[in-house]
Amino acid sequence: MKFMCFIVCLLLVSLLTCEAVTNVKTTSISDNKDYVYPLIYNPKIKYDVFVSFRGSDIREGFLSHLVEAFSRKKIVVFVDNKLPKGDEISQSLVQAIETSLISLVIFSTNYASSPWCLDELVKIVECREKNGQILLPVFYKLEPTIVRHQKGPYANEFDEHEKKYNLSKVHQWRFALKESGNMFGFHSSNFRNDALLVKEIVKYVLTRLDHVQQVNSKGLVGIGKQISHVESLLQTESNHVRAIGIWGMSGIGKTTIAEQVYSRLCSEYESCYFKANVREEWGRYGDMYLKKDIFSTLLGDQELKIDTPHGLPGFVERRLRRMKVLVVLDDVNDPQQLEILIGRLDWFGNGSRIIITTRDKQVFAKRVVDSDIYEVRALEFDDSFRLFILNAFEQNHIEKEYFELSKKMVNYAKGNPLIVEVLGRHLRGKDKTIWESQLQRLTKVPIKRVQDAVRLSYTDLDRHEKKILLDIACFFDGLHLKVDQIKLLVKDHGYSVDVELESLKNKALITISQDNVVSMHSIIQETAEEIVREESIDDPGKQSRLLDPDDIYQVLKNNKGSEAIRSIAINLSKMKEVQLNSKVFAKMKKLQYLDIYGKGSSCDILQSRGVLYLPQGLESLPNELRYLRWAHFPLESLPSNFSGEKLVLLDLQDSQVRKLWHEDHRDLVNLKYLKLRSSSHLVELPDLSSATNLEVIDLRLCGLTSVHPSVFTLNKLMKLDLGGCISLLSFRSNIHLSSLRYLSLASCISLKDFSVTSKEMVKLNLEFTGIKQLPSSIGLQTKLEKLLLGHSYIGNLPESIKLLTSLRHLGLEDCRKLQSLPELPSSLIALDASGCLSLENVTFPSTAIQMLKENKTRVAFWNCLKLNEHSLKEIELNAQINMMKFAHQHISMSRSHPYDAKGTYVFPGSSVPKWLVYRTTHDYMTIDLSFANHSSQLGFIFCFVVPPVPSQGFILRFNISVDGDDSQLHLDRPSHEIKSDHVYLVYDRGFSRYLNSRVEDQPKFKIKITAESRRLTSEYVSLMMLRGFGVSPINTSQYLNFIQQMEMAEGPSIQTSLWSVVNSLLVVLICIVLFLWFV
Repeated sequence: MKFMCFIVCLLLVSLLTCEAVTNVKTTSISDNKDYVYPLIYNPKIKYDVFVSFRGSDIREGFLSHLVEAFSRKKIVVFVDNKLPKGDEISQSLVQAIETSLISLVIFSTNYASSPWCLDELVKIVECREKNGQILLPVFYKLEPTIVRHQKGPYANEFDEHEKKYNLSKVHQWRFALKESGNMFGFHSSNFRNDALLVKEIVKYVLTRLDHVQQVNSKGLVGIGKQISHVESLLQTESNHVRAIGIWGMSGIGKTTIAEQVYSRLCSEYESCYFKANVREEWGRYGDMYLKKDIFSTLLGDQELKIDTPHGLPGFVERRLRRMKVLVVLDDVNDPQQLEILIGRLDWFGNGSRIIITTRDKQVFAKRVVDSDIYEVRALEFDDSFRLFILNAFEQNHIEKEYFELSKKMVNYAKGNPLIVEVLGRHLRGKDKTIWESQLQRLTKVPIKRVQDAVRLSYTDLDRHEKKILLDIACFFDGLHLKVDQIKLLVKDHGYSVDVELESLKNKALITISQDNVVSMHSIIQETAEEIVREESIDDPGKQSRLLDPDDIYQVLKNNKGSEAIRSIAINLSKMKEVQLNSKVFAKMKKLQYLDIYGKGSSCDILQSRGVLYLPQGLESLPNELRYLRWAHFPLESLPSNFSGEKLVLLDLQDSQVRKLWHEDHRDLVNLKYLKLRSSSHLVELPDLSSATNLEVIDLRLCGLTSVHPSVFTLNKLMKLDLGGCISLLSFRSNIHLSSLRYLSLASCISLKDFSVTSKEMVKLNLEFTGIKQLPSSIGLQTKLEKLLLGHSYIGNLPESIKLLTSLRHLGLEDCRKLQSLPELPSSLIALDASGCLSLENVTFPSTAIQMLKENKTRVAFWNCLKLNEHSLKEIELNAQINMMKFAHQHISMSRSHPYDAKGTYVFPGSSVPKWLVYRTTHDYMTIDLSFANHSSQLGFIFCFVVPPVPSQGFILRFNISVDGDDSQLHLDRPSHEIKSDHVYLVYDRGFSRYLNSRVEDQPKFKIKITAESRRLTSEYVSLMMLRGFGVSPINTSQYLNFIQQMEMAEGPSIQTSLWSVVNSLLVVLICIVLFLWFV
């Protein structure tokens, strides 16, 4: 009996000590990308992919799997399975290369030993240069540098080649290898096995083929070669910042080339910006508007403030300098535009590229050297002919009777793509006699070729199409209006304009971008303006549309307006001062579009304020107005007899308005956009309950003390901006708004009462307000992604904030009353609690397992010196989990992927956390990775213990010397002083890649660190010696082990609770058994 009890005890104890282990499965994703060159459909194309390879290396293994995968996806591939004979590649191979869309070159150890392979490569590179063919290198168990510089096994082979072949041929081979080795491609060492490599190659090829098809559908002919030249100028493999130029006459294709290059390469950069029609935008909006647009887009910060045309604020420059960006500025016509918009190249991070297009080569002076300028030349006849046929017949063949006529039309166009396209579209579907008569008209007056071609298309339009074309050319172009907005503004009595817009697009007279913005080529615009001018050359008051500042001046000064006028666009910076009669608009009863705007620079704005005088007031405005923008409107209200019922947009920014109308009631059912920014005298809003379609209200920097309750009843309102309304005291409503996505009350310093919710809210900005708490209903806004509370009087956040399951960015900078942080949603990516001087307690998920669901990449607790010990321990664990996870996510990225991700985590502390493998209190250490597994990529997490820094500044610069090879890391710091020691954890993917390259050749190395702080004056000042620093190498297996340890230590929450119950029962059973034993 006692023996049986003893056995039972052993079994129970054994059961108690068993552990559950959870298997963790991961997938490694590689994002290898390469240059892509668009090709127009060529009837000669036979193959999707041509594969160049060294058979003895890969034929029976990797290649067979790749070909099989291509076959499954119905990708037509050419693989030469014949053994090479002789020294030259056969003509059939040459034809196979020429008739393939993509050439896939698999560089293996013995590839360079084969003259046959090298000749194939020379031909492939030639096709890339001449025809824009896609070249995709795969470095199979081989480093790209071996191919690029013919090192290692390739060096040995070339020693033999130089003995057997003439130097000219060998030089061709070397050049082809260098070109291919410099390109982005697939590196087999970035993949755990061949199956994953094959999968990614097939995925990439399918994407490129799909892209080629999209380009074909756009009818882009002959552009592949031009894009090849531009991309070769970009030298994307270089880490330097480069600016290149695209130069040529109007209509030659500069913008199209820039657009295609941009769309191919944008995914390779951290941020991208494309601005079309800089010349026009500069004239319409001014320098500061464009400058803010560029940098707010690049930094993803629409609240960005830039006050000066020259230079950048320090905080903008330091952020930008860490980013690899692609910027395209199209149609630049003044060197000053470049001086203000892109300044110096060192504003931008390593690897950044700037592309500038212009008609005037002088624009590039001192900015782009001649060797980096690509001159876009006319299309060759064959390409012009193909482009014409595609546009005239919508197919690749032509009826015999039109052949000679088509040749004459193409000869007339002289290789200008715009003329070719416009002529082709104009003649589409017309019979031969019309072709002949049109050609005869063209040959009689051959001087203004482009304008003549546009006029031919214009005369072919119906009445409605002509009206819309002239509206776009003389008013809407440059306003960035989308198709739906154009439709609202030009519709007549319920009459839809969809057909007309589609017709203009089909005739190549307007373009519609991917995001549906309507624009027009400058040549077409200039021609349309000339057509309007010819309506009444001697009396501009009888023209339908007014743009010319001199014409407008004469019409307004002499009160010569008429019912003929449909639109007026006045650039105040180009207007002479003029006193307006109070009845100046009385005769313009059919005026629908009035735009009085000033350029964006502060100097021009001051000059613009006093250009239009209304000493006797304004008796009326036309009730037909749909678009009314009047910058610096000089009166206290709009005319009382102006109904505004047809207004779609009302914009009175920087005005003297106190009240929009003296009488509240107005039927504003068509109003969608209400903009009254910087109308500092505006103290109240009218009743807007009738504006049932209102979507955007901009009231920034107004003098409002409250908001009319009708605003909260607007069911289509999506954006409401009250930023800088310093007199606003309360913003509260019991109504849950149904559509509001963006709400800003930033810098409403008197605001203390806030309670508004919208289930559609995406961004809520309450920075620099007087609010002390958020409403508990904040948790209802589950779509909220960005919540900004910095510099407010918030004392605590409600527990319901955890319910914001879409929240990605939480800003709490300098919330000096904030005492505690509740558990935050796991969706959070960025948390800035710097300067929260009263913060004591921070709550995290109760288990490390729950923390593993987080994806924080930027966390800062600068100067949070009251944090209690428990919170600091939790912060350190949270930092470890998030930094290791972030590092692991980026280890698996392709080595050729250019995006240099950076994750940071800062908190008060005086020592390097113990979880880092290498730690020191000195400024140097030796790292020995001799026993590391070099077959997998390593990530390197760094830790710096930063001492107090009494001075203000922007950036901390860490100078890192690896065996004498110097590099730098630029990291954020608070602009005010750093009051105590801080632990600064960082994972920088670019620096990890650099260390990886060192480890491959030299696994043991010495690291030395010094640190500097950048002052407000832009100079760097050396810091005292760091309190210490640490380095922790990490690879995939180490990360998975770490996760496994976390899970084994705690187990899933449900299992943990069940296991505790079982434990309790087992303890009871043991006690019973022991009792029986002793009894």
